[in-house]
Amino acid sequence: MKAANYERWIWIELIGFDNRESDFGVAAYLDTVGFIPESVSFLFYTPDFVHAHQGMEKEWQLPMEVCSYGARPHGKLHDRQQWTNWQLRGLVVELQKHGIDIYCSFFDIYQFHVGNELRASTWCAAHPELREMRKTGEAFPAINPLKRFKDGSWYEDLFVQDLMRVMLDYGFDGYHGADGYTSPRLSLAETDYSDDMVEQFLGFTGTQLEAGMAARCDDHPLEMGRRADWIWHHKRLEWIRFHSERWGQLWDKIMSALRKEEKKAYLNTAWTREPFEALYRYGVDYRRLADSGIDGFVVETVGASLSAGAGETEYEPGSEFKAMLLTIKAYVPDMKLICINAIQDTNEQWDALSHAPTVLERDIYSLSNLYLLDSSGLSRCSGGFLACLGDGISKDGWKWISERWDGGFDGKPERTVGISAVWSDQLLHHSLEDYCVTRQWPVHKYMTELIALGAPLHAVVHVKDIPQTNGPILVTLLHLLPDDELQSVLDYRNGSSILIGRMTDRLSRIASIAEWRMDCEVNELFCVIRDRSGVVVEAFAMESKEHQEKRQPSEIKEASSWLESLYFSPMSESFLTSCVAGIVEHTKVPITLKNEAFIRTATMEVAPNRWRILISNLHLNYKSARLDVGRPIERITVLTDFPGIPVHPQGSQFSLYVPGRGVVMVELQLQEEI
Repeated sequence: MKAANYERWIWIELIGFDNRESDFGVAAYLDTVGFIPESVSFLFYTPDFVHAHQGMEKEWQLPMEVCSYGARPHGKLHDRQQWTNWQLRGLVVELQKHGIDIYCSFFDIYQFHVGNELRASTWCAAHPELREMRKTGEAFPAINPLKRFKDGSWYEDLFVQDLMRVMLDYGFDGYHGADGYTSPRLSLAETDYSDDMVEQFLGFTGTQLEAGMAARCDDHPLEMGRRADWIWHHKRLEWIRFHSERWGQLWDKIMSALRKEEKKAYLNTAWTREPFEALYRYGVDYRRLADSGIDGFVVETVGASLSAGAGETEYEPGSEFKAMLLTIKAYVPDMKLICINAIQDTNEQWDALSHAPTVLERDIYSLSNLYLLDSSGLSRCSGGFLACLGDGISKDGWKWISERWDGGFDGKPERTVGISAVWSDQLLHHSLEDYCVTRQWPVHKYMTELIALGAPLHAVVHVKDIPQTNGPILVTLLHLLPDDELQSVLDYRNGSSILIGRMTDRLSRIASIAEWRMDCEVNELFCVIRDRSGVVVEAFAMESKEHQEKRQPSEIKEASSWLESLYFSPMSESFLTSCVAGIVEHTKVPITLKNEAFIRTATMEVAPNRWRILISNLHLNYKSARLDVGRPIERITVLTDFPGIPVHPQGSQFSLYVPGRGVVMVELQLQEEI
């Protein structure tokens, strides 16, 4: 039976179906899956899928790289098949008979291997002027959809025309904008500094190049690098804002054409980045894209693949991706967010379902239990999951996945037991300007590091909704809030508040009037903890000697890949640890009594006196978790397969084992408070 409270999507290649069958293998595939997904997105890999389309008047063979990701020759069930345009149309029709929305998707890249031979998709290879250009003058083998053809015409105009022809010819219900069509592949510090993009930038912003700097230097790498460095170091904010508007203009055109034909569109977020880094690294403003009229975002919450070391990464993004999902939802609260569930990818050679199931299970439960708090109450940040990728998974595998999806989205809590981070749209842009100069932490960086240290932070609230909400709140970058939002925070009386910021003359005057009673010099970082009546119960500053000397701007190397961290000014861990201790003390969350370095909890009140607790283990090995919930426990129900034995309370405490990099979910019936 289809779940009613979340959506199940599947991202899949043609190799997952069978063109030898009269229904192209649809009935067998859905029987294996065990449910009817709301949406299926076909991954056709390359832009040639739209630009080399030959219509439907006659039958013709699709390019091999369209028939499987990167033209990979084998699937788990059969080899890559040669599909035709008519067969693809038939497959779309067969899936739509089951009420499934069908989307098309492809990347901006177009090279692939056949054996040891590197090949390129025909149409893309014929247009080198569209390739993304590094600041070194080296062309990257990917289409930049913001560029122009040699004759000066816009690629995006041809793209919209060809996309709509494909949409109508095959009968797709929507377009799933994937990697390269929602953001550049490389960071703005690195790309695209071609003559075309720089000319667009100068015209858009009215900027004039420094005297003696070449306006045309595509064939002169040293001059291009010099020009690129000047733009990045002297016109960085203008460069970022130029790109955010250009991406918005692209999607304005796409959505205008799609809406005329009553088609839909979802967009991948920019390389796993939350709103701040999407802007800073890639010039992508999620609000601007949302304003184009899209139906939602596919959020790149691909934690399991990274945690398991896909591509030989050494990257554990659990805390970062929680902060990412929370802040995206706060910034675009009306957008449906479908989270990518990184299950397997044969072409990229990783399989979390087979090789790291505990990590996959952890992602499912944690991502489905992050919340937005607003004037109407609590709602999940995630609207569902997209299985990535969906071919060759066994019936038992799908049953395992589906059971955990259902469990993650089961019920609707009345409140989270913890603290809600405060989000401000204006603060996002103020912190962008501040970071370019100071490299001080933006909001998501605080959230990431506090979560990693054990802060019970599983909800976010927009600053405009503070007066109508309840519970403890966390405010970071207090010093950058505009006056009206700062006053709203200071007036908050519906719960305790933890305020973190840098001392300024404005805050110094407030601190004096409000009797914050702490020794804090201007520009020093501080934390103030107030109870629900506004009385300061604790206040402390981070001593300047607690952190290392900052790097000079000339010493900072920008991150060119999403796998590399941005440089942030050093922060004292002791200061952050003190902030977390204050949060825990004033939120009445369960206390971890054993293996505190590895055990993390997320607690939701699903009904009066009934708590649901997600207990995670950061270590590779099994760890025992002993928790004290602060109230006598009547009974405990284990909601996950593990542990398979009863867990008995001991007053207000209980113990259980948690698998390495895994999660256990329990439900507690607490005694009524007197």
